[in-house]
Amino acid sequence: MSAARLPAALSRPLAVLDVETTGLHPQRDGIWEVAVLLVDRGQVSGRRSWLLDPGQPLPAGVAALGGVLDAELRVQPRFAEIAGELLSLLQGRLLVGHNLRFDLAFLRCGLMAAGLRLRARQLCTLRLARQLHPELPAHGLDALCAQFAIPRFIAHRAPADAEATWQLLQHLASHPACVESLDGQLRKSAVPPGLSAARLAELPERPGVYYFHGEGGALLYVGKSRNLRRRVQSHFHNDHASRRSLQMAQQVREIRVTPTAGELGALLLEAAEVARLQPLYNRQLRRQRELLSWTLQAADGGLRPQLQALARLEPGVEHAGLFRARRDALEWLRGQAREHGLCLRLLGLESGQGACFAAQLGQCHGACCGREPRRAHDARLRAAFGGRRLAAWPWRGPVALVERDAAHDLCEWHVLDGWRHLGSVRDPARIAALLARPAAPFTRDTYRILRGHLRRHPEMEIVEL
Repeated sequence: MSAARLPAALSRPLAVLDVETTGLHPQRDGIWEVAVLLVDRGQVSGRRSWLLDPGQPLPAGVAALGGVLDAELRVQPRFAEIAGELLSLLQGRLLVGHNLRFDLAFLRCGLMAAGLRLRARQLCTLRLARQLHPELPAHGLDALCAQFAIPRFIAHRAPADAEATWQLLQHLASHPACVESLDGQLRKSAVPPGLSAARLAELPERPGVYYFHGEGGALLYVGKSRNLRRRVQSHFHNDHASRRSLQMAQQVREIRVTPTAGELGALLLEAAEVARLQPLYNRQLRRQRELLSWTLQAADGGLRPQLQALARLEPGVEHAGLFRARRDALEWLRGQAREHGLCLRLLGLESGQGACFAAQLGQCHGACCGREPRRAHDARLRAAFGGRRLAAWPWRGPVALVERDAAHDLCEWHVLDGWRHLGSVRDPARIAALLARPAAPFTRDTYRILRGHLRRHPEMEIVEL
């Protein structure tokens, strides 16, 4: 295609680039080849490429695919040595690449490590091809070159792939809908390949929970925010920060949102939905394990810690710590013994009679052998537990925290009992049905959400049920 036939959006200076890497993780893997085609007025005006030492062994599969030996790269410069020259070539140009977000994730990480920063408009031919040719079964560079008979002298090398990307762009530019697609993509360069700028613009700027779906409706991620549109867009602005965020952005095909009356509703709904739906990319909230906690029980004329599963906070019982594993709980208690001079034998962590081994070393104050009154030992034990003591439920029974969004005429009643979330309703007539359900489990996440929110918002409306 000649320069005269290119859409006006492509008449500006372009930099068509390709990056070859040792793997998929922008922060752990390295770049071993970069190529840039400089295009001015629709014609290639310059070519530049670098073989680079990635600073790590080249995987055998990558070496075979690209036809390069690991030994060849050992004598090449590191990315930091060519970063300044590369940045000067790219600045002021529209960046073009196939699956460009992947390449830019690596380039930005490399440039940041060199103290440099890249800001430029972006055009992804992968996304453009998906918009213009949704009927095709695949939109990878290999598949599109075969489909449109674009010659490649070698695949999976940066110079050849950059040339192929430029040829592909010229082919796509002949599509009748290309101008509209180009305008949409250039206005919103942070939109991932599977979404449209219009879809992101439709998202409400209010609190709620959002759901990322991939191919076939598969649930990828559930998140929450006080501003749904801003938070969702931030995922795609910062998707170069890690392999996980980059992979997720590439897979998103649809976004669904559930607005809430406020921040608390969003926090509680997110925790409940992640536990219920088990999304692929949620890690911290996804697994709900049985929680363990220490209580102090009367034994042998004093107090002894007892570890128990925590289904709920029993009234009048002091609980210390929330642990996901018995090993973690025991390690914490041993640490308290060292810090406060407690006796492992009286704590139930050591067997035997008479003075314990720690007492012989001066690390125990001797309550086990009569050198210290038991009440003094128990006072330090209570002090040790104080730092991890769980807050008692401050009401006599279940309550509803009432959250209102006057701007959208929305009110939610969050029904709680013993730091457990029984459910949220928008019609208070449904509260009775929530109270009649089987008891909800006690979870660390809900406890922390509620404690934190009540500390920040002591004025919140509370109705005892």
